[in-house]
Amino acid sequence: MTDKISTGTPGLDEVLMGGIPVNTITVLMGQPGSGKTIVAEQMAFHNACAETPVLYLTTLAEPLEKFIVHGEKYSFFDSSKIGVSVFYEDLGHAIRETGIENLAEKITELLIRYRPKLLFVDSFKALNELMLTESARRTVIYDFATALSAYSCTSFLVGEYSPQMVTDLPEFAVADVVLNLMRHITNVREQRFVRVEKIRGSDSIPGMHAFSISEQGIEVYPRILTPRVPPTYRPKVERVTSGIQGLDGMIADGFWRGTTTLIAGPSGSGKTVLALHFVVEGALNDEPSVFLGFQENETQLARLMLNLGWDTETLLNSGHLELMYCSPVEMQMDQVASALFQRIREGRVRRVVVDAVDDLERVSVDRQRFADFIYALMQWFAVENVTCMLAVEVPELFAARALTEHRVSNMCDNLVLLGTAVENGEMRRTVRILKTRGSAHDNREHLLEISGRGAVVKKAK
Repeated sequence: MTDKISTGTPGLDEVLMGGIPVNTITVLMGQPGSGKTIVAEQMAFHNACAETPVLYLTTLAEPLEKFIVHGEKYSFFDSSKIGVSVFYEDLGHAIRETGIENLAEKITELLIRYRPKLLFVDSFKALNELMLTESARRTVIYDFATALSAYSCTSFLVGEYSPQMVTDLPEFAVADVVLNLMRHITNVREQRFVRVEKIRGSDSIPGMHAFSISEQGIEVYPRILTPRVPPTYRPKVERVTSGIQGLDGMIADGFWRGTTTLIAGPSGSGKTVLALHFVVEGALNDEPSVFLGFQENETQLARLMLNLGWDTETLLNSGHLELMYCSPVEMQMDQVASALFQRIREGRVRRVVVDAVDDLERVSVDRQRFADFIYALMQWFAVENVTCMLAVEVPELFAARALTEHRVSNMCDNLVLLGTAVENGEMRRTVRILKTRGSAHDNREHLLEISGRGAVVKKAK
């Protein structure tokens, strides 16, 4: 089994199946501001110790003093390690004196002097730009890689490389690992992703993985993959009550445990109220339940619960009900999933509400990625026997046609359609069950009444 070096970021280690293989060359590529240097320095300080000295070489991209000042902004930066287990050198200054053609000799000199286990060159692309011809570039890079291979050292080449350069520049040919850091920018938000473009002698989780940058450094949220169902997997063959009077009787005493129900309807039709009933019923039955909302914050939801007649304080202090709120303005889909997944893996969730999936879809970088995300999420719920309710807003009163445009409707086990109408000057709410998998159901339209005592389904005459 190949030994690996931790990146200092648990999520990135998970993507890399344990970390960076030792004694390899890694290229950290990405556009300006994508977080390359933060990843590099976080990895350097995480691993630096007496047994693992780190050599960090700056080049022509940024003065060494300015480089260190920027690093001090992050909590992982430990100034006590500088000059002890983390050594900074200005390689750019040396190269200006000796010439780029002597890069291998200079690197060899530094390796002999410091005997590092980890070597970082930031920015390596800035050195590359000093090479005037293609033949000179390939010769210098080859000699550089040969010098590195003569020592027990794991190396990282940082640079502002574009995707087009991957097939053109020789450093990508000698690299064992290529990590691509990307920024997706719109008028209202910025999202960051990392992708493993190449890794020799190891495996990794494919695709784009979201990450964020804070004063703690980089945090990576591995994308959700469809779970491998173990051969001994057995679903819990039992019903889950919704807590909504009259609704469970329309579905043979409740939904199957481990299924996902989509509640669809226009604004004001009662989606959030039904969803709250669902998680409150779970909490009252000692089932850990999570309400994940993107519109009402925790205070607003608690006030709504109080207005519906529930003892909000007792429920929230019971340890069985959690209100999670994420602003749709700053939200990143994978970050939300990571927080929810942590609770599921720890066995802290038996019921989940997501209100609403429209908000998740809006923050996704593309519709296919959103569809894959929802599918994998539902599969995890099924394997872990977590019963889920998703809310989605539809623009039309009778929205069966509009529903087919949502890619989640065909993935769900159960589909509940809410509607509104004006009759004799009063608004009338309706509920209809369009489908339930593996169960009989009443598909007629019934009345849905919401009052200070909650929601009640009344059969239409």
